[in-house]
Parts: sequence; C-alpha cells; structure tokens
Amino acid sequence: MKYILVIDHIATGGAERILIDYYHHLKEKGYHPYIFVLSGFPGQSKWTKDIKNIIYGSSGDEDNLIRKGIQQLSLYFKLKKLIQQVKPDVIFSFLEKSNLLTILAPSTAIKIVSVHNVLSIQYTKIKSPKIKNIVYNIIKWMYNKCPNVIAVSKQVKDDLITSFGVKIDNICIINNYVDRENIQIKAQETIENFTFLPERKYIMNIGRFSDQKAQWKLLKAFALYIKNTSENVGLVLMGHGEYTEELKQLAQKLQIEQYTTFLPFNINPYKYMKHAHLFVLSSIYEGFPIVLAEASSLRLPFLGTQKAIPEEMFDKKTFWEECIFQSSSLEKDFSTTIHQDEQALAALIKKGVEDEIFRHKILESTALWEQNNTKKKQFECYDSIANQ
Repeated sequence: MKYILVIDHIATGGAERILIDYYHHLKEKGYHPYIFVLSGFPGQSKWTKDIKNIIYGSSGDEDNLIRKGIQQLSLYFKLKKLIQQVKPDVIFSFLEKSNLLTILAPSTAIKIVSVHNVLSIQYTKIKSPKIKNIVYNIIKWMYNKCPNVIAVSKQVKDDLITSFGVKIDNICIINNYVDRENIQIKAQETIENFTFLPERKYIMNIGRFSDQKAQWKLLKAFALYIKNTSENVGLVLMGHGEYTEELKQLAQKLQIEQYTTFLPFNINPYKYMKHAHLFVLSSIYEGFPIVLAEASSLRLPFLGTQKAIPEEMFDKKTFWEECIFQSSSLEKDFSTTIHQDEQALAALIKKGVEDEIFRHKILESTALWEQNNTKKKQFECYDSIANQ
C-alpha cells in the first residue's frame, strides 16, 4: 500500500512525533509512505534525519494575507501533483491546514484526517466575528465531508460536535499512546547539561514557550507555592519558543530564578522526566498531550488545567476533577500579579508535591489507561481505518 502523510510542519510538537512514528511503522510493515510537509526545509528537524521520501511544499509561512493565499493555492497544486505521481491508497493528514488540503485534493484514496486540539479554544484568538464565522463554517464543512475524522481525545470529539456541528458518526476517538519500553530504556541515558540534586523535589514542564502552553501561569503558581512551603523544590522548564526571554524575565521579577531552570528542547526528554517528582501542564488547551502519555509510562504523577488533562486517562471523573484547575484567563500575562487560577494551581502543586496519598492515587487512577498505553495499539487503530 502507498500512503501520503500530510502535516503543516515538523518541529517538536506531538502531532509531528505521531506522524514520524507512524511513517516508521508503515515502513516496517512493508508499505510505501511519503511525507508532504506544507512548510519547512531539509534538516530543520532531527526527527527527519533518516527519512528519504519527504517533500516540502514551501520553505516557510507567509505573513502577508495576499501572499498567504497564493501560498495555500500553490500548496494545493503541489499536493495534487504528488497524489497524481504516487497514486496513494491512503492519504492521512495531521492538523487543520493539512486536513483542509487533504479533503480538497481530488483523489480516490481513503482519506483520514486527525484533529489534535480543542478548536473552539484554539480559535478564540480570532477577534473578528465575520472571520470567525467563516472559519467555523469551513471546519464544519470539511469534517462533515470526510467520514474518517480522528479526534485524539473525548473533549476534542465533544468540541467538534457541539461547537462545529460535525456529525458524530464521522468521528472516532484514538488517544495518543507511546512506546513505553523504548521510553524506559532512553530514560536511563546520562544527562550532560543539568544535575538533578537528590535532596530536591523537581516540578517539570515540557513544551513550546507559547500562548497555548501558558508557562507564565506555572511560574506564578510556583512562586506562590515556594513562599508557603518548607520543601526543597525546584522547577524545570524544557522547550523553546517566542516567549523564552519573557519567561526568564518573569522568573527574575518573581524572584524565583535560583529555583528555576530553563533547558533547551532535547530529543530525549525522558532522562530528565525520570528525575522529576511532579509533572505540571499549564496549557490553556490541548488535544491529547503526548507528554502526559510519556509521564504516565514513567509513572510520574501529573496534574494541570481542565482543558489539558484528558478525563479518559482516569478511572473516575470525580478524581480527575481533583487533579485539574480551571484556567480563567486565555491572555498572556507576564506581570507579577498572581490571579485566582494561578492561586488554585499553587494549591494543586502543593498537594501534588507533598501529599503522598494523593500522588499514589494519581498513579492508581491512571493505571488502567496505562495498561493500554502502547504505540502499537494506536497504530493498529489507524491501520483498521485505512484497511476498511
């Protein structure tokens, strides 16, 4: 079978990692996968080092509205040409731009599109009601047109149905899983750029320093927590992005820089996660964060925002509700003002660090989900749709 896998870009995100892993899965099965990347260039990502059949539609995203429109038209024709050349049996896309192009491109191939975020929250940044209405109608049209829509979590599926009117029969839920054994092996590797002190309990966050990930909330909550505890604690933020300097400056203004470490993205984050005491996800929204599946595989307790922690990972909704806080503001805020939701997060962090019964219950409540946490199961679900 021939596959074309389509994605917006390949950087360090969860959707990109799934695509790369699925590409290798298809190769191992003897299939012939190709990757079409809307925006990027060779060597941009370490993950593409061993991939030969990768085609880039453009070297970067355009900012100007007219040039952006021309670029999208060009991408459509390049994908159409690739489809004519390859004659794929399956076209599988990841993220919204790629999903739209995949649905629009003429082909007799089975089309599978995947949604990785809670779109109604993702598009709150659109201020114009007219433009927002257009975007919502496009999303409704495209996902009602395709009968094979994968939602990575229950809340993503619910959002597609309630916010966009997508037909329930078009959507199936397939969570993001990981290769547990491989993670546990990689977790044993040596760390060269940081020393975890054995007497210190580390709180960790991994993700792009961006609006979505909202690490400023975590910094403020940590600053409040550290003022009200006798525990020897530290905070480790791993990633990069547009807010790197702002976050470092905020840590200084909050006077927590001596307890806070910023680390660059590492292709093997597991060797760091192994030493963490608690994982905190401060994201304003997520679909199904792979980093939580990774934390679960290492049996690292985790907590975070309501829209970031998937309910289905827990065996009881009532306990899931104990592990989350409600993010009250969607706007970035690098001031030292600590808001009500950040106060709630500080209290949750204290419980996650200091309450051993609570920590054990997190692992106990997610144990059933963890039994199914294998990349093989996820890809078997993908294959079953492609082979229908």
